Amino acid sequence: MSNRNSLKPTCDCAIDRALHRDENYIFITGAQKQSDSPSGKSYIAYYIRIGVNDIETKRRYSEFESFRKALTLLHPALIVPPIPEKHSLVDYAALQTRVKDDLPMVEKRKRMLQTFLNRVAKHPELGKDHVFHRFLESGGSWSDVLHSPPLSTLPKNPLQMVISKQPDVQAHTFNAVLSSNLIPTPSAAYQLKNPDPRFEESEKFTFRIANYMSNNLDKSQRKVIRRLGELANDYAELGAVYNGFSLNETGAVANAIEKVGQAVDASYTETGQMVTSLEGEFAEPIQEHAQFAQIIKQVLKFRHMKHAQVEMIENTLNNKKDTLDNLLRMENEAKRLEEAMTRERTIGANAVNVDEINQTEDENPYRTMSNSSSSTVRLDRPSSSGNWSGGPMKVISAVGHTLQNIIDVNPEATRRNQIGMSKDAMGVLQEALDITKPDLAAISTELQADLDRFQTEKIQDMRDMLIAYAKIHIRYCQKVLYYYSKLDMITNILLIEP
Repeated sequence: MSNRNSLKPTCDCAIDRALHRDENYIFITGAQKQSDSPSGKSYIAYYIRIGVNDIETKRRYSEFESFRKALTLLHPALIVPPIPEKHSLVDYAALQTRVKDDLPMVEKRKRMLQTFLNRVAKHPELGKDHVFHRFLESGGSWSDVLHSPPLSTLPKNPLQMVISKQPDVQAHTFNAVLSSNLIPTPSAAYQLKNPDPRFEESEKFTFRIANYMSNNLDKSQRKVIRRLGELANDYAELGAVYNGFSLNETGAVANAIEKVGQAVDASYTETGQMVTSLEGEFAEPIQEHAQFAQIIKQVLKFRHMKHAQVEMIENTLNNKKDTLDNLLRMENEAKRLEEAMTRERTIGANAVNVDEINQTEDENPYRTMSNSSSSTVRLDRPSSSGNWSGGPMKVISAVGHTLQNIIDVNPEATRRNQIGMSKDAMGVLQEALDITKPDLAAISTELQADLDRFQTEKIQDMRDMLIAYAKIHIRYCQKVLYYYSKLDMITNILLIEP
């Protein structure tokens, strides 16, 4: 419990203080069938107690399920421990009684839910979360917790919130910038352009382990447990047969047959005990770590999506910059052409005025001439056919304006609106990039630390599991050998007697 003792209380509530006392542990002390008052439907309530304190509450399986989901939404970059899996519809159909009334299943859930709570409690981050403390509060309504902050403010898409603590940015809440329609949404199939080699290796290793544990180790271990259970039942039937058979004989033979029946009964008892021990100390931890492998896959997938989000925002921002540069070039070109056309119109108007002056002077007989070599300024005018004689540029300009008017009534206003919208979009994208980049870096650091912590914990768990596996089999062999050694005495007696 040394890891838990090193945690510093963050909210200083009664649960927080109780969890951080020396040698404190969370127990599932019992399970009791209850019913909802409105609907009358029955359920199993699991009673939770913290250490030797008086803090005790009860939660049903669905509340454990919603609590774990809440932790994954609050901390998508952390490895949240699993809870026992739900039974499938096939399991319900296979059992004659309802699964919730199956006592072995209830006992299994008690053990695994207790392990879940203690794993959360000793986690360096999850154990400090006040949502966890409220889940353990005595008499508290879990429904109220689900519908109040911070859980009520969480977005459905975790990519729309900030995970890490940043200056002036609130973490673990809905972020308006990241929820903008301008922010691209990545898919799981997105190929990263600059992947992190550390997490690439982690993904490959985790996928391989998850596949091996789910499809091989867990499946094989369940098969062994099932067959050992069947063997125990066979021993029970065989022991009853030998005991019945002994009643048909007398003397030493009857005694010997009865002893064989007792030895077989002992085999049934010890095999059943071994099945129970293997289930709780080996098979369930194997199932739990198979779930852990799937959980780590999901956490690495979230980090992949966050990395993809950053890359897509960068790409979109660069595209917007290119678009804005093109629009600004078009705007500058339009201004230059407009200025040129304004000069042409001014020169054209001056040419008309000069022609009028020349015509007036031709009609005036009293005009004066400076000298015979002076020339009259003549500017280009439209010819009788309606064309400008000033060159092809004026024709192209006129045609261009005509086409623009056909396509857009006010192309200048449209272009300026596009420039404004592009600048606004770039502002949003740049703000999103300023948020997501440090968030990705913090997530990567946090995830790597949690992976290292889990690896250390997994090695210790595997060591404990293998030791327990060996001790269970040694104890089984010793007990069975003890009972069957008594048969040697019976054999010797039978060999001596005529």
